[in-house]
Amino acid sequence: MSDLARPLADAADRLFSRSEPAVLAAADAGQWQQAMWDATVDLGPAQLLVPEDQGGAGGDWLDACTLLERAGAAGVPLPLTEAVLAGWLRARASLGADAAGPVAFAFTTADLSRAPVHVAVDEAAVPWAPEAARVALVGGGADDDARLLWLPRADCLVQAAERRVDPLGRVACTTPGAAAACRPLPGLSVLDIRARAALLTAAEMAGALGRVLELSLAYTAERVQFGRAIGQFQAVQHQLAQLAEEAAAARVAVQAAALSEGTPWFTAAAATAKLRAGEAAGLAARIGHQLHGAIGVTAEHALHRSTLRLHAWRDEHGSEADWARLLVHAVRTRGMRSAWHAVVDCTSR
Repeated sequence: MSDLARPLADAADRLFSRSEPAVLAAADAGQWQQAMWDATVDLGPAQLLVPEDQGGAGGDWLDACTLLERAGAAGVPLPLTEAVLAGWLRARASLGADAAGPVAFAFTTADLSRAPVHVAVDEAAVPWAPEAARVALVGGGADDDARLLWLPRADCLVQAAERRVDPLGRVACTTPGAAAACRPLPGLSVLDIRARAALLTAAEMAGALGRVLELSLAYTAERVQFGRAIGQFQAVQHQLAQLAEEAAAARVAVQAAALSEGTPWFTAAAATAKLRAGEAAGLAARIGHQLHGAIGVTAEHALHRSTLRLHAWRDEHGSEADWARLLVHAVRTRGMRSAWHAVVDCTSR
């Protein structure tokens, strides 16, 4: 973690704590919150992972996860993960300073080493596609290196999907205009970038899990039944303990993965973080709503905002099943005799 982490976390907490329920409700209804976006841009999410010699903040992946954990806890309805990831990719592709405006991010199975002729973005499968000013597409080419296709939103046709497609086939490429830029990303495969996208999403999930725990602790301390707060009943305390365990496990997995960036085990660690956060999300949503009862699903209560986002994030950039398969593959290909040997190897310093 760089020296940037603490002031960044404090600034994010101050900014996100001012999010009014009415604003969040309007965002949930599909209204783009330009004022909130303008305020959040001051935190510099697009410059966070850009080296200082390129005009960025020079932060690391733990700094990025710290910011996104705060955003996930506050339920910020903005494409912050996309902004952080796109800024880092632009720096790796030597595309210079980031352009203003929100970014939509997606993977494509199209061969980006060939000149594409049209870009059709699936509105349902690519988050923030309708609101984006720019679209960042990541795909492969003739070699092993990934490529970044960076283009204005005007060069994309945003359309509704008629059926669910493979996560790596969400975008069909044919025709960007002259303003588009397609650059190689030396030393990075598509899987490397998917792992980083999954890690940032897991960080948001860790923040939302902490928020579910916070709301559940507060509610069970206030709700009185049979003459005492329900949080004093042993069965409820067991559920709260399990909820706290899941939230802590997801957060630790995210931090461990962020610290492993640059090591041979990073992809496996990111897979573990996304997998663990996804498992925790399902259990935490169930426990949170059991403890709150009917009030947790009402528009007036904040719980449903966190649990709905947790369920949505579980499938973004790969489900638990996707990353579990990749994790097993990573352990086998590195010649580990068991998962325990893999843990010892990747945590040894």
